[in-house]
Amino acid sequence: MAEAIVSLAVERISDLLIHEAVFLKDVKDQVESLNAELKRMQCFLKDADRKLEQDARFQNRVSEIRDLAYDAEDAIDSFILERAHQGGFQGIVKRFTSICTKPSHLHKIGVQVKAIQTKLQNISKNLPAYEISRDGEGSSSILQQRVRRTYSHVEEEDVVSLEVSTKDVMTKLMTEEDRLHAVVSIVGMGGIGKTTLARKVYNHVDVRRHFGYMAWVYISQQCKPREVLLTVLMKILSPSKDERELFEKLEGSELMKRLFDALKEKRYLIVLDDIWGNDDWDILKPAFPRGGKGSKILITTRNRNVALYADPCNTPMELSFLADDESWNLLCRKAFPRSKMGSQCCSQEFEKFGREMVKKCGGLPLAIVVLGSLLARKQSVDQWETVHKNLFHGHLKGLQQHDHQYGAVNRILVLSYNDLPYHLKPCFLYLAHYPEDWEISKKNSFNCGSLKVSFHHYWKAKKS
Repeated sequence: MAEAIVSLAVERISDLLIHEAVFLKDVKDQVESLNAELKRMQCFLKDADRKLEQDARFQNRVSEIRDLAYDAEDAIDSFILERAHQGGFQGIVKRFTSICTKPSHLHKIGVQVKAIQTKLQNISKNLPAYEISRDGEGSSSILQQRVRRTYSHVEEEDVVSLEVSTKDVMTKLMTEEDRLHAVVSIVGMGGIGKTTLARKVYNHVDVRRHFGYMAWVYISQQCKPREVLLTVLMKILSPSKDERELFEKLEGSELMKRLFDALKEKRYLIVLDDIWGNDDWDILKPAFPRGGKGSKILITTRNRNVALYADPCNTPMELSFLADDESWNLLCRKAFPRSKMGSQCCSQEFEKFGREMVKKCGGLPLAIVVLGSLLARKQSVDQWETVHKNLFHGHLKGLQQHDHQYGAVNRILVLSYNDLPYHLKPCFLYLAHYPEDWEISKKNSFNCGSLKVSFHHYWKAKKS
C-alpha cells in the first residue's frame, strides 16, 4: 500500500518538474533530489511489502515513509494551489499558469522539501540493517498482468475430474419427486469447487430444458433475506422497469408472498449458493412452494449439517480434494494457458518446481488456480524457483500456523498479493472492503483515489 502512495508522489513531483521547471528556479535541485530519494524508497518498499508478515520492524519504517510521501504531496498541492490562486479561474482549470511565482512561495516549498528530504535520508542510512534489497528485485513490473481477485470458485473451464459429480447431481435434480422442498446439496470446504460444479449443472442444456423456471442467487455468510427474495423474483418474472421499481419498494413479507405465488404449479430450480446456517434456510424456505412435479432447490454449503437439515431425505454430494495428477494437470492449464498440450509442454526443470509447489495446495482447486495464475506470468525457471522459495520459506512463516485446511490458500493468496504491481495493491484492498457479491458502481469506484491511480497505470501500461 505504502509503495503505491510513494509511487504516486514520485509521479506528482515528476509532473511538477516537467511543467513548472521554469518557475521552481532555486528549489528545482531540491525537488529533484527529493524525487530521487523517493524513488530509492520505492525499491525498499517493494521488498518490505513482502516481509511485513515476518518482521514487525518494517511496519514503523513503512509508516514513516508513507507519511513523508503524503507530506511531499501536500507540499506539491500547496504550491500548485498558490499558483492557481494567482492565475484566477484559468489557473485553477489548467492547474499550471504562466505567471511569475512569488519568492515567498518558492522559499516555503524549499523549506518543506528540505525537511522531507532530510528525514528520508536518515531512514535510508538505516536500510542496510534491515537486509532489504535496494533494487526491488522480485517485485512485479507495471506491465505484468493482474492476478485474479480472490473468489469463491474456479471457472468452468478449469474443472478437472468433475464429470462423475456432474452426472450424479443432474440425476438427482431431474428425478421427479412430488414433495415439498426437495433439496439437492453440494458440500465441501471453501475453494473445493462447489460453485463450479453447481454452475456447470445449472448451465447444462438438459437441465435448462427440464426446468421451466430457474434462478441463481448467492447467499454468503451474511444472508440478507429481502435481497435474496428480490433477486429470485426478478429472475423468475423478468419484470418490466415499472414492475422492477414496484418490487424494490416491497417489504420482505410481501416479496415472499409474490415469489410464492409466482412459483406455484411451476417446475422450478432455485440455486442457493453458499448458504451458511440453518436459520438462513428457515427464513427462506417459506417462499418456495411445492410447485410443479419435480421442482428442486440446489444448495452449496460448507456445512454438512446445513445440507441434512434442509433435506434429511437426500444424501449430500461431498466433494473431495483433487488427486496428485489432477492437481498437476490443473496447474499446467493455468500456468501454461496458451499451450493446448498442457503438462507435455513443461520442461523437467519447470515440472520439478511445479510438482513440489502444487503439493502445497493439498488438492484444493482454488489454491491451485491462484498459484497457476501467478506462475503464468513467470517465464523462466529462475522465476519459478523464486516463487518456490517464497512459498516454502521465509516471507510466509507467519501463516504456517493457520488452520491446515486453509493454510495453502492463505499462503498462496499472500504470495499472489505480494506479487501484484504496486498500483493494484491499494485497488485490491479497497475492493476487498465491499461485502461479498456486492454490486460496485463505476462512479463510486472512480471517486476512490486508489482506483484512480490503478486505472491510470493500467491504461498507461496498455498504451505502451
